[in-house]
Amino acid sequence: MANVTPNRRRPPADPELEKKIEQFGHEAATVPEQRQASLAPELPASKATVGFNFKMTPEDHQRLKELCAREERSIQYMLNKIVWPAVERLQKEAGRT
Repeated sequence: MANVTPNRRRPPADPELEKKIEQFGHEAATVPEQRQASLAPELPASKATVGFNFKMTPEDHQRLKELCAREERSIQYMLNKIVWPAVERLQKEAGRT
C-alpha cells in the first residue's frame, strides 16, 4: 500500500496509532473462517401468532390478576380458558338460528 495516498480527512495521528489503524483495517477486510455446521438439527419454524389488545378497566384488570394469582396461572392462560369456550358457544348458537 505504499503507492496509495491515504485519506486525510482527519489530521495525522501518532505514528504508533497510525500503525494500529492500518493493521486493524487489514484485519477487518479478511474473510471470516468457515465454521463447521452445527451438530444440532434445525428446528422447524414456529407458527406465527397474532397479538390482540384487550382493553379493560383497572378494576377488571385487578380482578383478572387476582384470579390468575389464585389459580397460579398466567393472564394468557386464563384468557385462553375463558375466551375460546365462549367463542365456541357463540358459534354454536349462531349456527342454530
